[in-house]
Amino acid sequence: MSSTVNKIRIGTRTSKLAIAQVTEIYLLLAPHLQNSQIEIIPITTSGDKIQDRNLAEIGGKGLFIKELEEALIQNKIDIAIHSAKDVPPAIHADTELAAFTERFDARDCFISKKFDSLKDLPKGAIVGTSSARRKAILLRLRPDLKIVNFRGNVDTRLRKIDEDEVDATILAVCGLMRLGKEKIIGEAVACPKGYTAKKVIEKNVILPAGGQGSLAIQIRKSDQKISEIVKKINDKTAQLCIETERAFLSELGASCSTPVAVHAEIEKEELKLKTLILDYDGSEIFETNSSGKADLESGAELGVEAAKKVKKEAAKLLAKICR
Repeated sequence: MSSTVNKIRIGTRTSKLAIAQVTEIYLLLAPHLQNSQIEIIPITTSGDKIQDRNLAEIGGKGLFIKELEEALIQNKIDIAIHSAKDVPPAIHADTELAAFTERFDARDCFISKKFDSLKDLPKGAIVGTSSARRKAILLRLRPDLKIVNFRGNVDTRLRKIDEDEVDATILAVCGLMRLGKEKIIGEAVACPKGYTAKKVIEKNVILPAGGQGSLAIQIRKSDQKISEIVKKINDKTAQLCIETERAFLSELGASCSTPVAVHAEIEKEELKLKTLILDYDGSEIFETNSSGKADLESGAELGVEAAKKVKKEAAKLLAKICR
């Protein structure tokens, strides 16, 4: 690394999970930094400020990267760290996603103080979530449930469960793992504050969001020195899978507030892609399953072709949800 890179400024959100993610990135970068200093610059995003409204109503998960991206463009930071699932398909033209971290478990997890699984919830039970994807899938599985807006960081949502504001919620396994809360996930494990241990929800029940499980590092395209550094920690498997998912979302014209799920993984050296779109109330559904070569070019083509299939065969449904 060039000795002229004396300091690397990393922009991050201020939640406990965001700080855990910065630590993860720092530990990966450390062997490649030599004598460079790291400065952590906390940035509060619009998504963090607005907690009383559903994300779909205020611009989607892209609000979690807006201020970070602006700081990057204005040269106030050199690196922006995001949960890959929060990054919209289209980012500022002067930036790029230069690296992705190894993907943690991408599945969702059922959390409740009273019940052991979705099927155990009584009729009319209240489930909190701010995700259009989770809401639509939950209503598809259990149209009798009452789904309410449920914002806040992981600790806030766990506290709301503890205070009986809702009967259950759905959280990403990767977030709980990064916060060291694996005990909440495991079955038959003692959990803090009396939480009953829950099972992870399999992907054939609730398909994950695109990018879920990995961290994305956004940089300025013009910053070659920073690019050289961060690309050293890029996980090629995660990159292939997430770029495939992002190609699907981009071609589809989906936003972070669209009830769409997409997940790619490599099985026996073959890239597998599963996609799912739903009406907001879960009443309509369309899914695709495809496979191809496990390389970036083929992955992008696979994602685009899956989206074209959706646009051709589920045009009416797509028109309803991509508004």
